[in-house]
Amino acid sequence: MKNKIIVKLKYFINDWHLDCFILWEFIEQLNFKHNRRRHYLNSKKGKTYSLLYGLTPYKAYKKNEDRVKDPNSNYYFTNCRAEFPQLQDIFDEFSSLHFPKTFIWNSVTINKNLKCKAHKDKRNIGESLLLGLGDYSNGGLKIEDIIYKTWHNKLIFNGSKLLHETMDWAGDRYTLVFFINPFFKK
Repeated sequence: MKNKIIVKLKYFINDWHLDCFILWEFIEQLNFKHNRRRHYLNSKKGKTYSLLYGLTPYKAYKKNEDRVKDPNSNYYFTNCRAEFPQLQDIFDEFSSLHFPKTFIWNSVTINKNLKCKAHKDKRNIGESLLLGLGDYSNGGLKIEDIIYKTWHNKLIFNGSKLLHETMDWAGDRYTLVFFINPFFKK
């Protein structure tokens, strides 16, 4: 008989759909602010809600406002990571349970009701994983000419090479995009 490794779970129960609902509860607690930098991608009128979770090489957030330095590197925490440090453990546990073991990420873009027009993620390295959460219908992701379901679906694709855009939806739609930020490789 082989030894069984028992992993103690802190946040999730190792059930795909229930874990997606649990993750959604964590994401809904975030303080989404209008993001002017990502506004150019938004094809809907109105404010753009998008957060970057991870590290950045940029020390200054605003004039006279510095970011928190990561003690393990020469980089700085994004505002979202500094404000919600527990998300790192949450994302780590979720990804270890549900992502392919070969998928590597070091940053997460968290979008709320963001409808992106056709674009490529020029700065991302390799494949990204997109996951849709929330209470919405439709809202697929069109990659090249094929529309893929996003709700509770893991879409793995190379966003730096493939043109992709968000389709219309009804309801509140959150997407998490796990990717490798070229500034900080895991």
